[in-house]
Amino acid sequence: MTSEVNSPLKGAPGRPFLALAASVLLVTGCASDSEFVVQGEAQGSTFVVRAYGDSLNLSESDVARWLADYNKAVSAWDPQSELSRLNRGEVVATTPVLDELLLVAEGIRTATDSLVEPALEPVLRAWGFTAGTQLLPSPQGPRRDSAIVDSLMALVRWARPETTTAGTRLAHPINVNAFAQGHSVDLVLDSLRARGATAAFVEIGGEVRCFGLKPNGDVFKVGIEKPLTSGDRSLQLTVELEDRALATSGNYRKFQVDSATGQRYGHSLDPRTGWSAPTDVLSATLIGPSCAEADAYATMAMVLGVDATKQWLAQHPEWDAILIYSDAQGALQIYNSLK
Repeated sequence: MTSEVNSPLKGAPGRPFLALAASVLLVTGCASDSEFVVQGEAQGSTFVVRAYGDSLNLSESDVARWLADYNKAVSAWDPQSELSRLNRGEVVATTPVLDELLLVAEGIRTATDSLVEPALEPVLRAWGFTAGTQLLPSPQGPRRDSAIVDSLMALVRWARPETTTAGTRLAHPINVNAFAQGHSVDLVLDSLRARGATAAFVEIGGEVRCFGLKPNGDVFKVGIEKPLTSGDRSLQLTVELEDRALATSGNYRKFQVDSATGQRYGHSLDPRTGWSAPTDVLSATLIGPSCAEADAYATMAMVLGVDATKQWLAQHPEWDAILIYSDAQGALQIYNSLK
């Protein structure tokens, strides 16, 4: 996960998107006429917003409203959210927030050749990685698990949302956890820019985007945590981030364990199989133009593994990656395309 250097906030372990109802605890207000700082809790995690500018038109209640509105539109854990209602087959008069996210979902699906597959929701739900009834791993063992996965994979079919005068309808349920938190970062940053910010830093649950420089001319810095299961939140390395977004994905804190065999299943499922991706990557950090894409591509990297991710990066020079992985001998290694 990631955190702003010199900030007490950390990325959320495992980061189930919007695991709690929107809860905004504002603990810091405006530091000066040209600096706005607010931090607290939202989306089942923590957030920090920093904005700079001599013409800021911004208040704590604005940030609270933006976060609450996003939760009402997108939360998979709120049964009354727009997305939850769509996933139940209802026709919903969606807000622009969800309309944009649905477009982002289709774009990311196409860009990743379905390695980030929104239609995987029934399988993710069965594994307990989203709201619903956990079925896997089952007490009956691997044979029963395989039968469950195979039956659910038959339900994984993408269909574009249908929009009529009555509202929007989904033919099949979708899951946007791989990029929704990053998308919320993008929207908050765009809102800050529209309110007069000449520089800003937004972190929600460890996903980050910034633009401009600090008033003293320094670039924003982000720390990437060591992939440890112990709860130790110490940093592996620090990245300078200028007019870019950064997101991290990892299996080291969010997984299911088969009580009978001890087999651990990480939350990065391979959409081609419905099973936890057998990856050498412990954590993947992607750095590029948008936070929604960075979030999604970090998930993709967990599925692809180190070598295939390097090949993808060679074809997408606008993106950088920091991959923390285990080599053939089990030693920890770091690939950093920024160097």
